[in-house]
Amino acid sequence: MATRYAELHDHTDFSFLDGASGADDLVERALELGLSALAVTDHQGLYGAVRFSSAAVEAGLHAVIGMEIELLDPAVPDPHDLVHSPMWGDARAAGPHSRQYGGIPTRPKLERKRVPWRRAPKREDLRGVRARELGPHLVLLARDGAGYSSLCRIASAAHLAGTKGVPRFTHDLLAQHTEGVIALTGCRHGEIPRRLLAGDREGAAAAARRLAGLFGSKGSESAGSNLLVELQHHLLPDDDWLVAELVRLAEEVGLPVVVTNDAHYARREDRELQDVLVGIRHGLTLDESAHLRRPNGEYYLKSEAELHALPPGLPDADPLVRRAWTDGMAMAGEVAARCHVELAFERYRFPGYPVPRGETPFSYLETLCHDGARSRYHPMTSPVVKQLAHELDVIERTGLAEFFLICWDLMQFCREWRIPAQGRGSAGDSVVAYVLGITRVDPIRHRLLFERFINEGRTSYPDVDIDFASSRREEVIQYVYERYGPEHTGMVCNVVTYRARSAVREVGHALGFPRPLVDRVAKALETYDSVMVRRDLEAEGGFAEFFQESAGEGAAGEGT
Repeated sequence: MATRYAELHDHTDFSFLDGASGADDLVERALELGLSALAVTDHQGLYGAVRFSSAAVEAGLHAVIGMEIELLDPAVPDPHDLVHSPMWGDARAAGPHSRQYGGIPTRPKLERKRVPWRRAPKREDLRGVRARELGPHLVLLARDGAGYSSLCRIASAAHLAGTKGVPRFTHDLLAQHTEGVIALTGCRHGEIPRRLLAGDREGAAAAARRLAGLFGSKGSESAGSNLLVELQHHLLPDDDWLVAELVRLAEEVGLPVVVTNDAHYARREDRELQDVLVGIRHGLTLDESAHLRRPNGEYYLKSEAELHALPPGLPDADPLVRRAWTDGMAMAGEVAARCHVELAFERYRFPGYPVPRGETPFSYLETLCHDGARSRYHPMTSPVVKQLAHELDVIERTGLAEFFLICWDLMQFCREWRIPAQGRGSAGDSVVAYVLGITRVDPIRHRLLFERFINEGRTSYPDVDIDFASSRREEVIQYVYERYGPEHTGMVCNVVTYRARSAVREVGHALGFPRPLVDRVAKALETYDSVMVRRDLEAEGGFAEFFQESAGEGAAGEGT
């Protein structure tokens, strides 16, 4: 039985201001279309991988994790700048509200002080790099857990070596982390399509061979199935020709082909939202950004039947091309079936607290707790003894001893170096946290409920919020890196999303509405959140009617 089609090149809204659909929406649509699997390949990183994977697992869809990168060097020499992107030009900063692509900061950026033994990565100042100078696209998929680790290392190293907004992906970096990785040659902005479109067929073949050697089997320079030539058709005038040329080149080099659609939104009608996002990204209105938007609305998640009907010139094409398109459809499902990554973040692995010889993490924690209890409580009453024993029993059964030891260790460091620190949140309900000095509120005295903090019926792990003095926070960060090692330490970021007022301002400007009108509508949303806006948009006489009335008043005001 033939494998059903799987989309291997798809972008969520974590391709910031480019992908127009969320992971939940894309997963739902993939199931509606009967796809066997869906890959998410957001730009320059794995930002949306966890959210996408969780949505897919919950819905019962096979998830493939990947990313689409922009290389800052071509696979083969490029003396005539053939592989520089023709898409954006210098227009990224053309609008009055444009977000400068890696512009110079307005004030000096503080450099993080690194621990002495940790070698600082070599950084290259890429703040002057514009989109036309960025290199070709390449899609990377994780075949297994090792492949996911490889992608994480590639993304981390590239962002550390580059400048904010412009990560430094290179072929040398890829060569160090190819284990478990499958590569696709990318859309028409990949190096091979760019060279073909520029008339450099020899350079395209050379790039294909070098990439094949890079992603081939260990110790082999032969073309392996870990590199596939992407075939895409979006009904552009030269797509028939480009597909045929890619097929012939793949046949010549000995590479398999795979059909993808580079989807940036779930449904055809979502194209309008994607156009608005492009305008917002460049600080332009829809009219001003026409040359930056995708030329049509074919970049949506398509069914197997829709893709089988493409390309329109296929019936008149060479039999080799017709067969390759059909094989590429089947290959997409086969590649997806090869990819199995189980993130399993519900199973925590702690970095390992170095307990004294002869102790286990739990026995050492138990000793610290009893010592701390004798210090905190005078006298040790029966309720204290009973509650402490109960909490330690729960901690032992849930395997959280190291978790508490690490929190205690951080507080010990802060006390030793006189760094103000305070634990807060639901951890204040725990006697263990109190006697270890993590929190300062006595849960026995205030009759607080431990089960708010740790409940064996919950699948998620507890968290302890610890605030440090902002002026000395960096000392704590560096201590953690030194104590537990960079392989077991990571900074966590917040992804900032639009609130109702800012969303209205951005969309209003992109749609070309007068600024006074946009300001009036935005101010009316001062107490709104996204749920309230959606509700009132759908309600009769709600926000939509107010906006129409405001638009009418704005137009009347402009006419007087």
